[in-house]
Amino acid sequence: MRTSYLILILALFSTCSATKKGGKLDDIDKSFTIVAFPDTQMYAKDDPTFRSTSRKEIFSAMTNWVVERSKPDNIKFVLHMGDIVNEDYEPYQWENANKAMSILDGVVPYCFAVGNHDMVLDSTRNTVNFNSTFPYTRYKSEKWYGGRMKDDGYSPGDNYDNSYHFFSGGGMEFMVVSLECGPTDTMIEWANEVIAKNSDKRVIVITHSYMLGNDTRDKTTDYLPPSPPSNSGEMLWQKLIRKHANIFLVLSGHHKSSDGHKGLLTSKGIHGNTVYQLLNGDWWDGWLRVFKFKPNQNKIVVKSYSPWKPEDIKHQWREYDFILPNYNKDQFHEYELDYLMLVN
Repeated sequence: MRTSYLILILALFSTCSATKKGGKLDDIDKSFTIVAFPDTQMYAKDDPTFRSTSRKEIFSAMTNWVVERSKPDNIKFVLHMGDIVNEDYEPYQWENANKAMSILDGVVPYCFAVGNHDMVLDSTRNTVNFNSTFPYTRYKSEKWYGGRMKDDGYSPGDNYDNSYHFFSGGGMEFMVVSLECGPTDTMIEWANEVIAKNSDKRVIVITHSYMLGNDTRDKTTDYLPPSPPSNSGEMLWQKLIRKHANIFLVLSGHHKSSDGHKGLLTSKGIHGNTVYQLLNGDWWDGWLRVFKFKPNQNKIVVKSYSPWKPEDIKHQWREYDFILPNYNKDQFHEYELDYLMLVN
């Protein structure tokens, strides 16, 4: 099959103590993968707009592909950017989402960044339907499950809205911290404590809304619950992300069609560590973001991939549509940034 793709190679280098703890020599050839799901709201809604086929079939195709590639690609974790459904009050949408995500159960760990469409956008921040579909009790016995914010002050105490999880790869230990859309100061304080207590882990933060398509952080909160105040992407950077030497990657969704599903920002934390912030908003036609970690090269290779194969999609692998210096969308493009994973 003819392919058309653009590879972004993230070889993220950091001088912080956490990233100096690289993989053991006998692990350096063990590449591994994580997969980011964009907003799946239209798949769960089964909206046929622009397509004659069922949208929920695309959702299942995405998770089935992860299962099929879990061993060949050594897939360690699936990260969902939120907006799992389009209308949080529609039971059938949660049923569709659960059917698709359940395919991963017992095969590949996964977690969610609760989106604005997954909650009631008022002072209650009600996520009862999310938590009845994906309760923390479903995952708490898994070895990769880390914990959750037991009482965020707005949702019932037994919720899974803000959580953290662990995985290992290439002799390294990672932690994923998941924050709901527009986290409050209380939620950010909790995240600061969790990350500080896990300073030996390499940290990925996922939250629903953070990056814009113009390679900047979102500074607006007008679409978020106003009371208590929500924090924008920029506020989250100032209050959380930049403070921790072990954070190297932030992934988000939410922003889509009007800004081309794309966005990449490289920033330095207060400890001098490099933090890559990526928008993962491509929510049509089953596109996934596949991150392949290559410890022996100190690189992460990122591709966009769709496992859905209708006639109107010509290529499974496609151009990676970040706006980058000297980017030429008509040519194969490779981008290299340093990320120290191997130590002598």
